[in-house]
Amino acid sequence: MGIPIARIFGIEIRVQLGWVIVLALIAVIAVGQLTAFEPELEAAAAWVLGGIVALGFFVSSISHDLAHAFVARRRGVEVQTIGVAFFGGSTPFDPTSPNPGDDAAIAVSGPLTSIGIAALLFGGFVAVVSVSPELNAAAGVLSILVLLNLLLGVINLVPAYPLDGGRIVRDLAWRRSGSERTGWRAASLSGRATGLIVIAIGIYLLIPSGDVTGAMVALTGWFLILSANAVRDRVRLDDLVGGHVVRDAMEADPITVQPMLTVDTFASQLLDGESSVTAVPVVQGDEVVGLLGIGQVRRLLPARWASTHVEDVMAKPPRLSFLGPGDALKPALERVQRAGLDGLPVMDDGRLVGVLTRRGVATFVQGRTRSSAATAGGLPPTSEGGEDTPR
Repeated sequence: MGIPIARIFGIEIRVQLGWVIVLALIAVIAVGQLTAFEPELEAAAAWVLGGIVALGFFVSSISHDLAHAFVARRRGVEVQTIGVAFFGGSTPFDPTSPNPGDDAAIAVSGPLTSIGIAALLFGGFVAVVSVSPELNAAAGVLSILVLLNLLLGVINLVPAYPLDGGRIVRDLAWRRSGSERTGWRAASLSGRATGLIVIAIGIYLLIPSGDVTGAMVALTGWFLILSANAVRDRVRLDDLVGGHVVRDAMEADPITVQPMLTVDTFASQLLDGESSVTAVPVVQGDEVVGLLGIGQVRRLLPARWASTHVEDVMAKPPRLSFLGPGDALKPALERVQRAGLDGLPVMDDGRLVGVLTRRGVATFVQGRTRSSAATAGGLPPTSEGGEDTPR
């Protein structure tokens, strides 16, 4: 997910194309603020400075996410890739730790870094103003960057998942209770409460004057509630997959392809909505060298299928990792999600035995849900075909 733009200390940095829109908006807002701050500023100079503000914020956002990665490494978490998120966003590459104390340290490092950058820039702003009052444009650039970094840090401390503050709430409750499930429930409750408060603030701003800002604030609160509901659904998912292993949900004996095969030979089958195949291991001899999923095929124009080889688009190590059939299902699914792939190969003593895919886990969960519902209703569990399972 995202486009790789750089590698710092061995960490690949990926960004989404949506950043173009975000940075353009920041540049436009900055130009408006700078011209209000310095009315005599020429238009060309204002746009150059607006671009500097946008670039500065982008670098600050990278620093925010790199802080997460560096602290994660110090806490023993392997980090190969990070995704630079928007305000309060999250990506599948966000580093996490199975230890709640370490994960809280990882979560808080980003906001503290942003607030620290804001403090340094504020020092620069004071220095510029004190040196010469004629440097209004430079002071304006620094003041806007101070505000943006302060917002980036403070917003991420709001106790609503997926914001860093929501992660901190989860980790504190998890550490205190010893139960990750309790931590997620706490994050869901705090997110819902925060969302309701933000909606109330938005309505308070909207009703007297009809200010569109109030509507935007209320909409933000609604999104926080939706995120809290997603956390609640995650708790339910954990209940369904907890105690199970990869073998229970994997697709056994998967079909494989060769790296030199062209995509057109099987793309139509892979994209068939009725097909159960969503990720295909790529093998060379007896070795699994990659994996190709429907997500990668969809990013290719059909006109390029015949000229594109599997090895040109397949996921490779280190992004591609391998699972074991006895691995716990829940962390295995999290690895699939963090990799941003449709699945991961399952190996047993160096031999390919299956693929764990998102669709396969979804099918497994649906089966568990039907079984739980049938048991709650006093009915015997049913098989996939709907017939009673022999007892």
